[in-house]
Amino acid sequence: MYVSELDRPWLETPFLFQGFCIRSKNEIDELSEHCEFVVIDFEQSDAAANESWDAAKPCQSKRIAPAAKSNRKGGFWRRVLQLFKREQPQKDDAPIQPGDYYQDTVSVADELVVAKTLHTGSLQRLMTVLEGVRRGATIRMPDLEVVVDGMVDSVLRNSTAMALLIRMQKTDDYTHAHSLATAMWALVFGRHLGLDRESLQVLGIGGLLLDIGKTKLPQQLLKTTGALTDVARMHMRSHVDLGLEILRKTESVDKRVFEMVATHHERFDGSGYPKGLKGNQIPVFGRIGGIVDSYAAMSIDRPYAAAKSSYDAMREFRSLADKSFQAELVEQFIKAVGIFPAGTLVELNNGEVGVVLKEHRASRLRPEVAIILDANKQKLDDFRIIDLDDQPEETTDPDSLWIERGIEPGTYDINLDDYFL
Repeated sequence: MYVSELDRPWLETPFLFQGFCIRSKNEIDELSEHCEFVVIDFEQSDAAANESWDAAKPCQSKRIAPAAKSNRKGGFWRRVLQLFKREQPQKDDAPIQPGDYYQDTVSVADELVVAKTLHTGSLQRLMTVLEGVRRGATIRMPDLEVVVDGMVDSVLRNSTAMALLIRMQKTDDYTHAHSLATAMWALVFGRHLGLDRESLQVLGIGGLLLDIGKTKLPQQLLKTTGALTDVARMHMRSHVDLGLEILRKTESVDKRVFEMVATHHERFDGSGYPKGLKGNQIPVFGRIGGIVDSYAAMSIDRPYAAAKSSYDAMREFRSLADKSFQAELVEQFIKAVGIFPAGTLVELNNGEVGVVLKEHRASRLRPEVAIILDANKQKLDDFRIIDLDDQPEETTDPDSLWIERGIEPGTYDINLDDYFL
């Protein structure tokens, strides 16, 4: 059943969405902890609920219309914006959709020029902050705010450029690379959701600090390549509490940053740590933090695992929907980042290898690609550009080209700098 109203303000409850569909008894129990009663909208409820209602009250029932189903997805977006107290601009009385609130104001090529300098400076400043904390210094929030302010500006101008540089970054320190990548993916996701600038700044700072507690762990533990022992795993998990201790000594930390650090390893089904929170018990920013932290980890070489292609990472996220992560947020994150975003290596059905230059929002599986290796995986003297969206859609067409699979970063010693910088 679809809960459309509560008997109290939504912001006084832990529920992410202003209106949502009940999917388990746990959610009913959670509602009963905060409310005396709720209002059910049967037109937005699932068909099975409507059929039960029809059987019990045939004279008062209303069959769900096809439009009502589609409104459920639009409702997700409206509820996110309402949560962050943001007004939606209207166009022809149609609600704006995720990804449409912000529009790119500069091209990828133009923003790359700015973003490259910004990325280098951000990484150096972040390394200085993390090294200082490792030596016992206290975090100065203005130092991080400078880093995040520039990243927010860049992502708002064009969300592709900084994301591309994160995929291309080369650093021997996983912790530094991961922290910067997590912050950037948080900003890309937040931009897609249409969050205001203040919320984006909080997300970015939270992303930078998710693993701040690891600065207090032994380097030998962080560089372990094999399976962790139970004792080592316990020490690794302590980085959450260590991070919170560091933040308590830091002035002017937003409450939502604390929430991100405290809950980014909690999981939607209760399988996470340190408290085993689940569902709406996990704060909104914590849920977002868990997703971007996991994606950043999958996308970078780790001491114990090689980086995954974006395609494989998104397949894993789909399998974790409503298990580790909330399904609605997983769906929107995949839309925000893309299946084959710029900088992704792909192999076509004819064996050729290319790098994605531009993704089409309307046809995400058919991006614009620069072919750089022939079918024998030999480097071409000069790459050629193919827009797969212009290719015949029928796979039986002998001239049709499509992406067969995503390829892990670094495969075939391909240097993305040759194609973007």
